[in-house]
Amino acid sequence: MLRPVKTVRTDTYVRRFRAFRIAAVLVFLTYPLFAQPSDSSAPAPWTGDVGIRRSNRDLMDRTAGERVSAHPPHGHFTLDFQSVLPNPDAPNVATWPPEAAAALPVAGSPQSIALNFTAATLAESAFPPDTMGAAGPTQFIIALNNRIRSFNKKTGVADGVLNIDTDAFFQSVMTPPVSNNFTSDPRIRYDRLSGRWFITIIDVPGRAGDQPNRVLLAVSDGGVITSNTVWTFFFFRHDTVMPTGDGNAFADYPTLGIDANALYIGVNIFSARGHGSFASTTGFVVRKSSVLGNGPIVVTAFRGLVSKTQGVLTGLYTPQGVDNYDPAATEGYFIGVDPSFSGRLHLLRILNPGGNPTTTGRVQINVPATGGTISVPHLGNTGGSAGNLDGLDRRLIAAHLRNGRLWTTANIAVDNTGVPSGVDTRNGVRWYELQGIASGQTPSVVQSGTVFQPSASNDTLQRHYWMGSIMVSGQGHAAMGFSVAGANEGINGGTVGRLASDAPGTMRTPVLYTASSTAYNPPQDPGSAEGRRWGDYTYTSLDPSDDMTMWTIQQFCDATDSYGVRVAKLLAPPPAVPVSCNPASVAAGASNVAVIVTGTTTNGEGFFDPGAGFSNHLAVAVSGTGVSITNIQYIDPTHLTMNVSLSANAPSGARTLTVTNPDGQSASSATGILTVTGGNNAPTIESIQIGPSGVTIVWQAVPGGVYRLQYKSSFADADWSELPGAIVASGDTASATDVTVGDSQRFYRVAMVR
Repeated sequence: MLRPVKTVRTDTYVRRFRAFRIAAVLVFLTYPLFAQPSDSSAPAPWTGDVGIRRSNRDLMDRTAGERVSAHPPHGHFTLDFQSVLPNPDAPNVATWPPEAAAALPVAGSPQSIALNFTAATLAESAFPPDTMGAAGPTQFIIALNNRIRSFNKKTGVADGVLNIDTDAFFQSVMTPPVSNNFTSDPRIRYDRLSGRWFITIIDVPGRAGDQPNRVLLAVSDGGVITSNTVWTFFFFRHDTVMPTGDGNAFADYPTLGIDANALYIGVNIFSARGHGSFASTTGFVVRKSSVLGNGPIVVTAFRGLVSKTQGVLTGLYTPQGVDNYDPAATEGYFIGVDPSFSGRLHLLRILNPGGNPTTTGRVQINVPATGGTISVPHLGNTGGSAGNLDGLDRRLIAAHLRNGRLWTTANIAVDNTGVPSGVDTRNGVRWYELQGIASGQTPSVVQSGTVFQPSASNDTLQRHYWMGSIMVSGQGHAAMGFSVAGANEGINGGTVGRLASDAPGTMRTPVLYTASSTAYNPPQDPGSAEGRRWGDYTYTSLDPSDDMTMWTIQQFCDATDSYGVRVAKLLAPPPAVPVSCNPASVAAGASNVAVIVTGTTTNGEGFFDPGAGFSNHLAVAVSGTGVSITNIQYIDPTHLTMNVSLSANAPSGARTLTVTNPDGQSASSATGILTVTGGNNAPTIESIQIGPSGVTIVWQAVPGGVYRLQYKSSFADADWSELPGAIVASGDTASATDVTVGDSQRFYRVAMVR
């Protein structure tokens, strides 16, 4: 959404406006609505300009030393998206399917919080920051209002490669004059299918939101951003794309989805005749192949996604483009909430998105009842109700398609039972898993739930969850990040998740990953009837290296009257513990023997491999020497196959196994579960060390083998003497110390007893 900021090129403060939100059944519109896309909707693609190329070094050199100043108060409009009509086909429940309400969620979090770091603060962004960032092959990159910055993914430290104001970054494609313009509402994705970074944003010519504006796009030439990276910048003015329309209007709150064929950018359209005059929504399909090189950019517009039927608005409000990692995808999607009816979503299928896109029109999806939102209280607030935090509205926040299932979330105000039909006392995050997305299928809800704070009474002192975004991994586990606050607690970032095996409709216990102890009353943002600006969205991304680690970026109060955005790395459960092999033994000298490893799991532990196209894979190590492993094949979370070859002199005995998942987490068998037979067990002395306490001999051993250390003073002696006591090897080596040697000469050997 639009936000206030001081520009980097002038000393004058400018005012940026929030996105206009609609009271769907209360506000009479003054701008003409467009018709619903018909079954034969086939707009002609529009061809724009070629891209403008800039090296990352150039961009950084131009803006060296820039600083963003403190931010002034912002314009604020009171129209809200709260009053909705009931959908008779929407059940009034907190979870779906109905039996999910009786299922007890499993305690604990399915993901552990590993690395986490603050990526930017209020001093570097605006109200709101529009919290956004994603993980790439080696970096995590944030894209906020006013700030794009890259971090080392392993350390969480800013790597200095990219650290730039968004106005400076996109200056080459902004509507002139750039001195009377600014950028707003960034989105960022790392696209693992093309190995590129995509960053989108809108500009605000005239700085008031009352002129037609551009959608801006930057595409990297590779997956790892360095000083030599070249960015290609594109733009399109939203009202000039074929079919033309929305003239003299402003396009706000751009969303983003990417798949193998296209980018899907949805916008809300507002009339220039008066701030807050909602017109309709539009979905833009950007041909992906047109922006992977120099261009020109090719875009198709699907306009009028909200229309008026019998005096009531219906369609896709805030059309959310859908991310999809399937390289074989042949169609794309927008999804959005109905502006007038509770418990109703709309899906728009885009056919032939990489060529000449068409659509068969929007498809209605009935979901559990929804409602409006309320502002969020927070500990230390001195501004009264105006000082609460903005709960936004029930628009969808990000959408991800995986294995034919679409996952998405929205804010929702509920009572103490988690339903929106009573007296709303807290905000929660509604999440959905939808099926039947592809053409020829009927969309429906697989499962749905609401992350909220239950309580015995319907008081207003409970925790709020809002600004939630969800992601699902290749393992089928889901993770969500969100903001957390309440009358008795500060403003924090949190996360929650579920395993693929958890009961439908349930999430596990929410966890905070920040610990704010300061109050948030920034004088630059005194608030309004809807509260102080917050959000206006977040993102939870999937690591492209392993398809299992997830990352979330959320806003929190980092210091008195300041906010920060904090990134958290969410680790999946570790591998299953290996407990057996089949066959259980392999003879020395054997080659390419297929061994099935079985593991056990108690709380989501499991083997995993992401398949081809990823840098990290499942690995197995066997203790001892003489064993090589090739061609590890993932079967399921508790089974894998490894091909084992043994040298002819591989030591006999039981070996332990260690399985390492692509995310680097490992699990080892408690005992030797693979036995090498028929091998050479003769121990080999590795070292002899003379010390003040005697002579220590270290030799190669078979785990569990029993040894004795023998000696004699001269090779001429007929017999060997033994040091007292047997030595049982606990690993690949064993040792013993001869404390009786004194100053005499001795020769040693090691004998294996069994």
